[in-house]
Amino acid sequence: MIGRESELRALNERYDSGRFEMIPVFGRRRVGKTTLLKEFIKGRNGVYFSATRGSLDANISKLASKVLGASSPVSMSLDDLLDEIRIRSQKERYVLIIDEYPNLIRRNDHFSDVLQEFIDDIEDDSKLFLILCGSSISIMRHQVLSSQSPIYGRRTGQLEVLPMDIWDTMRMLEGFRIEDVMRIYGIVGGIPLYLKMFDPGSSVRDNIIRLFFEDTSFFRNEHEFVLMEEFDTPYTYYTVLEALALGNTRVSDIAKYCSLDDSTVHKYLSSLTATSFVDRVTPVDNPDGKNVLYRISDNFIRFQFRRVLPYVDYYDPNDPGKILDGIMEGLDTDTGPVFEEVCAQHLKGIHKGRIGKWWGPDPNNHRQEEIDLILTNIEDGKRTGWFAKCKYRNFPVGVDVLETLRYRSSLVKGFDVHRYIIYSKGGFTDNLKATDDVELYSLDDILCLDDRAASDTNH
Repeated sequence: MIGRESELRALNERYDSGRFEMIPVFGRRRVGKTTLLKEFIKGRNGVYFSATRGSLDANISKLASKVLGASSPVSMSLDDLLDEIRIRSQKERYVLIIDEYPNLIRRNDHFSDVLQEFIDDIEDDSKLFLILCGSSISIMRHQVLSSQSPIYGRRTGQLEVLPMDIWDTMRMLEGFRIEDVMRIYGIVGGIPLYLKMFDPGSSVRDNIIRLFFEDTSFFRNEHEFVLMEEFDTPYTYYTVLEALALGNTRVSDIAKYCSLDDSTVHKYLSSLTATSFVDRVTPVDNPDGKNVLYRISDNFIRFQFRRVLPYVDYYDPNDPGKILDGIMEGLDTDTGPVFEEVCAQHLKGIHKGRIGKWWGPDPNNHRQEEIDLILTNIEDGKRTGWFAKCKYRNFPVGVDVLETLRYRSSLVKGFDVHRYIIYSKGGFTDNLKATDDVELYSLDDILCLDDRAASDTNH
């Protein structure tokens, strides 16, 4: 199993405690939660159960048959089933994994009340290892993890399964050139199942045709399934995402595109941010101010809405170049921001701290300036900023880039110490290499699989 070693290790450590544990596990659809949990339960006493959207009685019947080892559904009340689980976990470790837990509580609010009473009765002397897993991040946050939930305070930990970082993505995409790994990462992000769909024997272009544009393509309606996991009526969310995909980053511009008022758009953006489809970005020196931008943070959703959905209905299999030539040009443009994302993962690994961005006016020339990445941490009691420039181009970066970075960093407020990092796909000039006060990293340096320190921070 690639890319979930630290999550599996964390679950194993909790398992070894011998005490009652209740661990909510959550993450977006297709991120690999089920694969992780099935690997975890291998060889252990217990059951894995995936709830359906059927009735509560039907789910209880199916779960009872799993617990009892029956070959067909068993008629049993919820109280009797929980009593059976209590008995089985009294003297020895017993694992109960309920996958797709939101399916049990969407229309059955009382299930969580019953579960709360059950946990309160057994937690002091039980060896039960209970995992509640869900792909609906909104339901898991609001009805499992929040203070409004009946089972709030009963959890003994939690695990959010995130998309894989660029290093594990490279392991999944063995056989592809580094440049193509970057393109594919920009297309689907670090979602294991999505990455498995790409064929290293075909070009990225041919993979895009097969996976996105043919009538039977795997990704043809995947964006709908992903959004319906979170939102019962996702149609207005589609329009907001369309606006963002077209480059509208401010609330007023998004509202104009959607023909909605600003307050309504704020509500939709808040939901999209809570479910990690969208990022709310502010300058690092004014995080609470009104200078706020929004961007699609889920790579698959961004590619689908920006590059596929506007054109898929016009695709002609007899003349694919008519559409695909423009998409491939756009993909090369998109790789610059993807490179920034990869650099951010590397930067967080080598210098611990909080990653952000900066933009603002230059009072000397009245122009807008920006800095790609700033990592903030505290060193010897001083607020230190690591100011980074990311250049995804094929020729070497020179001293002029460092000088511009130094100047722009002087416009950012609140830092006691300024340090500098430059990332470059095409390498560096000799003059820049001879400069002492900057760290330099090429694309090969970033993606070196022998140094996994950076990737560990994402797990």
